[in-house]
Amino acid sequence: MKLIKMIMMFAALAVSLHAAPKETEAALGGYCPVCYIAAGKANLGSPEITSEVKGKTYQFVSAETKALFDENPAKFLPQYDGFCAYGMSLGKKFESDPTVFKVMDGKVYLNKNAKIGKLFAEGTAAHITKADQEWKKIEMAMKK
Repeated sequence: MKLIKMIMMFAALAVSLHAAPKETEAALGGYCPVCYIAAGKANLGSPEITSEVKGKTYQFVSAETKALFDENPAKFLPQYDGFCAYGMSLGKKFESDPTVFKVMDGKVYLNKNAKIGKLFAEGTAAHITKADQEWKKIEMAMKK
């Protein structure tokens, strides 16, 4: 009887290991990274039009926006790997809301929510300077 239970457990494990992989969640909640700069707003992309960069899948509103992104992803990707820019100025990695953003000097900065976005907007240049410094520390720590 124990042998049958063990065989059944191994069979169940083997089936679960060969199950269909989960679909990966789209980066930026599915919002098109190009639209922040090109359209000045957050537009949902299509799950049928995607590109992958550093293990993250980005969705686009059109083949044209995908082509722009593919030519130069760094131009369109949010700063601080998409973490909240205001939080980064405090040395913290907070998740961000992809609909709360600011474009400054051709770069996209996301924030945690509308309230935090307003705080970020009140001293954007100073927050960016501090966030850039903090991000360098965090990147170095992640490489160790």
